[in-house]
Amino acid sequence: MLAAQALGALEPAEARELAEHLAACAECGAELAAWQDTASTLAYAAPLAEPPADLRSRILAGIRSDGAKRPTAKDAVVESGARKTSRADSKVVPLARPERTRWSTAMKIGALAASIALIAMAAALVTLWNRYNAAQQEFVQLTDRWEVAQGELRRDREQLARQQEAIDLITSPNARVTALAGTDVATRAHGKFVFDRDTGRAMLMAYDLPPAPAGKAYQLWFIAEGKPPMPGRVFNTDSTGRAEMNEQLPSEARAATVFAVTLEPSGGVPAPTGAKYLLGSAS
Repeated sequence: MLAAQALGALEPAEARELAEHLAACAECGAELAAWQDTASTLAYAAPLAEPPADLRSRILAGIRSDGAKRPTAKDAVVESGARKTSRADSKVVPLARPERTRWSTAMKIGALAASIALIAMAAALVTLWNRYNAAQQEFVQLTDRWEVAQGELRRDREQLARQQEAIDLITSPNARVTALAGTDVATRAHGKFVFDRDTGRAMLMAYDLPPAPAGKAYQLWFIAEGKPPMPGRVFNTDSTGRAEMNEQLPSEARAATVFAVTLEPSGGVPAPTGAKYLLGSAS
């Protein structure tokens, strides 16, 4: 409508509608001003029209005559002929008025129905998108729960396996069970050491040991009469001070009568250097 308005080709109702829009839209106002500037230069695009040769002499003759004299019918005919000649010689092409596209009632109803359908489609897409996001979040939560459950199941299986190993070891005919008591540096600590003299299979179960400092760990020792302590494995406790460790005694350690746990460097040492935390004698 802006180009038609610049040429003055809008119907009054359309012009009023456009004016209402321009009152609130600076962008369209600037575009209309550009169209009006363009329309004002259209006259310069047409070629110059050459007036009739006798037009000057007729004008001069009219000036010489009485200025108050009214033009005669002959003069009117001559002037009319001059105008017709000028118009005939002119090459200015009148602008064709663009035909307006009139919206019928059916077209308006169709456009309204299409708009409603688009709005309904957009609302459906938003709803589906929200459901998709909710499903994704629920899937992530279920995946996290499944992984947690799997981890708990693995830990339960490992614990059951250790308990079964302990039961098998304790109930074996050659099993020996030694109670371990806490010393002065860990009065609440206690534990058990079970081993089979024939196979050398062994298991240490310790409770309420204090957490080992950084760079330190607990180490098991086997002490036979008249021999220096023989080193066992290094281990750490959980947050509750509990530890379960499987061990395989070498043949020379199966004659041990005393078992001890000391605090040593985390890599272990060949001979005990730290304080004893658990100590027990085989029955």
